[in-house]
Amino acid sequence: MTSASTSATQPLSASSGRHDERDASDSDEDDVAFAYMNFQGVDFGEVTCRTGTKEDMPVVEDGDDVGEVSIAKDLESNRNDRPSSLIVTGAGSSVECSDPHHVHYVNRQKKDLSSVFITPDMQLELSSADKELSSLEQHLLLPRLEDESYGELDDFNEAGSNDAQDLFRLLKQGAYADMLRSSVAFTLFGDENEPNLVRFPLNLNGAPFMMERIKMRAFNYCSSKDISNKSTFAKCLELELIGIASLNLFLQLNYTGPSLDRGLKPEEGKEHTHPFDGIHPHGIFQTMAKNSVHNDKNVRDVTVSTSFTSVSEDGPSSGTLELSSLHSLKENTTTDAFHNAVLSELAIDGELPFQICRAPYFLLLARSILSMLAEPTRPFRIWTDENGSEQDDVSSTYSNVSYVCDAFPAAANFLFGAALWSARAVVAHRRLITVRRDDDDGSACPTLWKEAEEMFQRCLGLFCKRKGFFADNSRNTHVAGSVMLEWGLAQHHFRKIGRGKASFNKALDFVELEVEVTGAEGKRTKYQKKSTAQYLVRAKHAEALVHSDYYASEGTQPVTDKNAHIEAQMIKHDDVSDDALLLEKIKFEEEQDNIHYRLSILDQSILLALCLDVKNDNPMDGLTGEQMGGFLARVLNQHDDWMVYATALLERAWLECERTHGRERAILQIQALADQHSNRLTLTQSTFKAVEEDSAPAQDRLRNLHGIVYPPRWELLRDLAERYAKLGVVTSAAELFEELELWDEVVECYRIAGKESKAEEVVRKRLAVKETPRMYAALGDLTKDPKYFERALELSHGKFYDAYVALGKYHFDRGDLRVAMKHYRDALGTKPLMPAVWFKVGTIGMQLREWDTALRAFTEVVQQQPDEGDAWANVAAIHMYRRNPAEAYPALLESLKQNRNNWRVWVSKLYTCIDLKKYDEAIQACNELLTLKARRNESEKVPMIEEKCVRAILCGSIRNYDEARSSCNDCSIDSSRRTLVRLRELLDRMQESTKSEIWLYEVSAHLNSEIGLNEDILSDLMREYRAMQSEKWEQEQTKVTKMVNLTKDIFRCHMKDGTVESLSKCKLMLNGVKKKIGDNCCETEPPKEIIQLESMVTELDQCISAAKAK
Repeated sequence: MTSASTSATQPLSASSGRHDERDASDSDEDDVAFAYMNFQGVDFGEVTCRTGTKEDMPVVEDGDDVGEVSIAKDLESNRNDRPSSLIVTGAGSSVECSDPHHVHYVNRQKKDLSSVFITPDMQLELSSADKELSSLEQHLLLPRLEDESYGELDDFNEAGSNDAQDLFRLLKQGAYADMLRSSVAFTLFGDENEPNLVRFPLNLNGAPFMMERIKMRAFNYCSSKDISNKSTFAKCLELELIGIASLNLFLQLNYTGPSLDRGLKPEEGKEHTHPFDGIHPHGIFQTMAKNSVHNDKNVRDVTVSTSFTSVSEDGPSSGTLELSSLHSLKENTTTDAFHNAVLSELAIDGELPFQICRAPYFLLLARSILSMLAEPTRPFRIWTDENGSEQDDVSSTYSNVSYVCDAFPAAANFLFGAALWSARAVVAHRRLITVRRDDDDGSACPTLWKEAEEMFQRCLGLFCKRKGFFADNSRNTHVAGSVMLEWGLAQHHFRKIGRGKASFNKALDFVELEVEVTGAEGKRTKYQKKSTAQYLVRAKHAEALVHSDYYASEGTQPVTDKNAHIEAQMIKHDDVSDDALLLEKIKFEEEQDNIHYRLSILDQSILLALCLDVKNDNPMDGLTGEQMGGFLARVLNQHDDWMVYATALLERAWLECERTHGRERAILQIQALADQHSNRLTLTQSTFKAVEEDSAPAQDRLRNLHGIVYPPRWELLRDLAERYAKLGVVTSAAELFEELELWDEVVECYRIAGKESKAEEVVRKRLAVKETPRMYAALGDLTKDPKYFERALELSHGKFYDAYVALGKYHFDRGDLRVAMKHYRDALGTKPLMPAVWFKVGTIGMQLREWDTALRAFTEVVQQQPDEGDAWANVAAIHMYRRNPAEAYPALLESLKQNRNNWRVWVSKLYTCIDLKKYDEAIQACNELLTLKARRNESEKVPMIEEKCVRAILCGSIRNYDEARSSCNDCSIDSSRRTLVRLRELLDRMQESTKSEIWLYEVSAHLNSEIGLNEDILSDLMREYRAMQSEKWEQEQTKVTKMVNLTKDIFRCHMKDGTVESLSKCKLMLNGVKKKIGDNCCETEPPKEIIQLESMVTELDQCISAAKAK
């Protein structure tokens, strides 16, 4: 593709705003921008000029490649030569453009709707007032040092005031709702009348109308001129502050608290407006919100601007006051159509947001505003479409309106905090998405990840890969470390490879923090006499030794009014029990180990990130808990920030929940952290002083929230409820689950508590509100009535797989296997990725002897869940039944890899290895069975190793040995000898650990004879002889024959010995055997066994006589 442009693109200078790091390779093939825009989808194919020549235009000619962009000549040298206007024509529409040097042209061959890509005016210069606002934006909206004051804002207070400065003051005070209720916000979103826009169509079906309208309002505000004569930059800055206020309000309501209700202390004679009055939603969506309420029979009427005396989180305190569910701080009416419409727009890549969140409209508002400010050249890009490709959020609704737009991206490029705050909003958006942690392999929400990665890369390039952004080097270091830390946490939240570990280490390097992980002797309990090894984390800056800025952990951090209420968050052991065993802190033997150098809040946040990395990289066991505890103990030695301290307390509580002595304190600590979000009186904040005076304000809680991983309120309550349930406090757990509308857990908790009637009452109440398949399935579980499962299937049109599973279990328990199989298969047709159901199908198939069905089912299980050892064992069992040991063998290995304590699998492996002539592994299986038998109780009935197995191993091993000797292969000979040695060890172990078995001595004697241990042969034969004496062998003919054969072997051994003593013992034994046989013989003629024994006795007499003669 060729271009008429003759000069290369000039990058933005440092004075003109953010650097645009896009190069030609980064340009979007669907991008086109123009100065005056008509937002109708146009196929741009031909370009014509009304004035000027074609050579003067930056036209991209048609070619084979689509997507290359030509940018205008250097504006400084060509400003005076610009044509007055330009018309771009195509597909029956035209767009007039006053400056062709601001236009990107792309050959449109693939899509009818063009992406709007606006080229900023590179020559935009800020006025002195705008420069002051820009300086204020850099100092107040980027990460600030702890001791950094609001001096510049105070200077503005003296000089006067404007809208941006008023918004900054409100932001400093944490009055985010007032910011959204300001005159700027009212101008943006407060009026539903749109004189410059086409009337907006109401739609609640998930179309992206709300986001589109927000962006169009914001763009119109920044691009148009009004009577206030505000600069475009001032408007962009005001818009940025509104977006930040929206995000902070969402985070305050869902993460940090405090909640906004005033229902605790009703003030006599005073009336208050609702905290959300006029902003949830703003005026532009009031009609939409009212219609959604009126169309929903479960939601009460809206009273948008009513006053009230007391509002609590549970609703109005007066029965005469009727409030909308839009204003309910608890928001327990999740059937509200407006709430669901907002959530539908926040849904992304097929993943849904968490339903029980508070005011998601504020997150939608923040995402819409901040995303367009962070990428001003693409202000209308939406997050995703059905095909997963990027498109512009522009509909034909605005097809007849034009805007002057070139100043907006140029002005927005001066907003240095927009990309960082947009990235923060993306991370908050990701954390709202309900992806189960176990199911999230890092591939969820790829569109959000792409946007987060792009935003953070811009921030890294601006603050971390260049030096001297601020005049103060300490501020540069602080911002670089903060941005790198947040980038690592973003990787953690998106569950990417490494989970941010590399970024955490880079942040550590930026702040020059030295961290040493070691151990030291210390005492953990009050009555401990002897010190033991304890985990220790040392952290300090390089200059700490010079300044000696430290304090001892035995004492406390110097108490100030600022941090006294922060430390009060901790629940101490003595607060829980008078006879607490554990110390609050480990007391180390070396005094130097009790000294901790003072760290900044950023340093503490990095330590928490390193603690998180330990959790990500290791299994959650005792050792991992000790490692994490070392980092948490170091952070808890200081209490400088409310949320950093709360995060460390929460992480420590999670660890202590797994310990006996700390569990009670841990549960109470989690409860206290959950309660501090609310303004209600609770067990852990039982006074108005604790709620109002001893609690941190919203702005303090939010200041460092983005550098830590603090869970949202719903996750915290769910975790607390699950821990209550594990401890058996199921009624309290049920109440928490009910608040979160996790109805399955509510029903299960009441069922465990023996309150089936209460559980059924809850379910029937929910069904009275709205019939749902899940509630009918829960009712079926409670009543054991299959008709409720069938009703659930009717409501879901056969798509509710839980009902199929429940029906399958119902019929399986009653022995109707074929009907159960049908229902299970129907469930799998709806949701194939259900390994537990596949396992059931396989089990039923084995019982019905449908081996092909069973094999396919268990194969599906191991494909979906490779660590399911029982499924591997069943696959092997089916192959063994079909006499296919070669196929069974690898399945058995996989099963044993997952569970080595299943004796049935070891027995199967023993038989399979014998069939495959893998005698070494067969011997290993025998040893494992002996180990399991010694370790298990008698009731578990681990079987003895069968005689036929041992004989098969013996015969096979001896045969291999003979074949190896005949082949003269040294390697084979050595291998077969080792096998025989292992077999010898196995037999010795069996003789020691099991009840004496006659065959065991016979096999042992045979083995000794083969390997040449002649001295042990007679010993084994005599043990066999003595063992047979206790079984009354003379009464059974088979045993008589066996005894005679045994005496023959003993006779031969004594004959080899040849001493008189040995021969005499053998004669005595033969006479005893002969006598027992004769005593039990009723025949007149002696049996052949007696004749054989008499012959051996005669031969012995001759040998004895000969030996005596010598």
